[in-house]
Order: sequence, then structure tokens, then C-alpha cells
Amino acid sequence: MQWELDNSVDQMLNEYRARLHWDRREYKAALGHATAAADEALTKKDITGYWRMTLLLAECQMELGLIQEFAASTKKLSESSALQGDQAMIARARALYSRALESLGHIGESLVVAQEAAAIDLPDAMDPDEELEMLHGLVAALTESGKATEAWGHALRMANLAGQHDEQVIAGKAYWAVGNVAFLNGDGENGIRFHKLAAENLAPDNDVNIWAFFNKASALARLSAGIADQETLECIERAELASSVTGGTPLMELELSTARAQWLVFNNGAEEAAVIVQQILDQRELLPEHEIAEVEYVAALALHHLGRNDEALAAAVHSEKVFIARGAHRRALEVRSIIDSINAGSH
Repeated sequence: MQWELDNSVDQMLNEYRARLHWDRREYKAALGHATAAADEALTKKDITGYWRMTLLLAECQMELGLIQEFAASTKKLSESSALQGDQAMIARARALYSRALESLGHIGESLVVAQEAAAIDLPDAMDPDEELEMLHGLVAALTESGKATEAWGHALRMANLAGQHDEQVIAGKAYWAVGNVAFLNGDGENGIRFHKLAAENLAPDNDVNIWAFFNKASALARLSAGIADQETLECIERAELASSVTGGTPLMELELSTARAQWLVFNNGAEEAAVIVQQILDQRELLPEHEIAEVEYVAALALHHLGRNDEALAAAVHSEKVFIARGAHRRALEVRSIIDSINAGSH
């Protein structure tokens, strides 16, 4: 009896500490306490407590960039028979799983899961945070699937919710997603406007880690829209600086190098860009397949600019193949335009 009491107290303390660290954006500490609380809840067969803490630890994994672990946790949550009576929890778990799949480059699967989450019939009006979470997954999946026009309506709903939100970081992430959709719709004006709103809410004083991810993503969205100006370079430089402060992962460093290489291609630096992407591809064992495809896309751009069309075509063909297999139709179309340009020049 005493053991059970001690276990309950430990679980309550760990859950309290996990929430406290989460609110302070100390995600590593929050992850440790959430994991301990989830284990203790499982030991005493507290299913609600177990899934509540599993959801929190998954969100910590997402914030820390532990995407494989995040995907495993949210998949487990979304498929759990123990959640079947809690529609809101199922919807939230599926929305998060969709975002994990999108981050891993599984765009087709991501869209299916996001649409399942959005279709769940919730009994009451949805909590604004949960609705934003749902919209994040749906908007990202629709955009990467080449359905950016359809995504825009949902994105405007996100912007509306963000404007009413008291929490700066939550509002900032929503504006960030809305700006991405605008850029990918070719609407640079709204892309810049919403990313400026995101930047105001995601200042480095709030969370340097999120600041690094945001500036990297903003640079990539701008480059996808063909905007390779000084402001885009400043996004890359801010992300590099923030990443160096937080001790960014090797993957983050390679993604930033890829973004810098793409910026160079658009600014008469194709030769330097080709060297950078080759150095990245020499470390391909550090990269998941969809990231290799991203680097090969930039390599194809640089090599085509240099007239090295056989090498450019080989890189582009492999890149397109990976994007098509993963349902990333928007990216596949961008690579196809390089292939068509190379083939047109060879006739």
C-alpha cells in the first residue's frame, strides 16, 4: 500500500515538473520528467495519465528535433485502443503523427493521417490550441502534396486563431505555417507579411532553438518561391548563429549548408554551391533519403548553371524519383522543371 502511495506521489511530482519545464521551454528536462511520469502511470495502470504524459513527451521530442522518436510516440498514441473513448485525444495524436510523417518526408501518408484527424467528429467546440495543432498537420500535408490552394483556406483559419492567441510562441508557429503556404502559392507579399508576424512572436529571447528552426524554414520557403534576396541570406545567417548557440545537430548544419548553396545558385555563385553540395553528398550517410533528394535538387540546379548537364540530370532524376515515391508532388514538380530544362537544351 505504501509502495503504491509512493508511486502515485512520484508520478504527480514528475508530471508537475514536466509541465513546469514545458512552460519554461526547457524541453530536455520536460522530456525526462514526462517519460518518468508515463512509466509510473503505466505501472499503476493509470491509462489516462500514461497517455497524457506520452503526448507531452512526444511534443518535447518534436521541439527537440527528435523526429524519428516523435513519429514512434505519436504512431503508438494514434493507434492505441485505450484512446478509443477519447475522440479529442485521438484527433490530437493523429494530427501530431501527421506532422511527424511530413517531417520524415512521407507526404502521402501524412496527408491521409491529417485528413483522418480533421474528419473526427468531436462532441464539443474544439479547444483553440487543439484546432491549431490539427490545422498545422493538415496545412503542411496539403501544401507538400501540391495542394497549396486548398491549404490556403485552412491557413487563413490558422491566422485568425493566431491573432486571438495570448501565447506568443503558439501564435508565432501558426503565422510561420501560414507564411509557408503563401510563399508556396507564389504569394510572396503574404509570405513575407506572415513570416514577419512569426518573427515578432518567435524572438530569440523566447526560444533560441525555435528561432533557429524558424529562420531555416523561412529561408527555404523564400527560396522555393524564387526569393533569393539579402533578407533570405539573413534568415540563413540567423539560423546558423542560433544553431551554433544551441549546439545544432549535424543534420541541421547540413540543411543550412544546402539552403546557403541554393541561395548562391541564384546569386551567381553556382561554382561555390556545387562544391558545398558535393561536400554534403559525401556525408550522405548522415541524411535520410528525402533530405538527400533535397540536396540533389540543389546540386542539379548548380550543375545545370555550370553546364555540367549529365551530372545535373543524374542528380535531378534520382531526386524526382524519391519525391514521387513519398508523395511530395510539389517538390517533384520543381525537380521536373530542371529535367525539362536540361532535356530542352540537349535538343
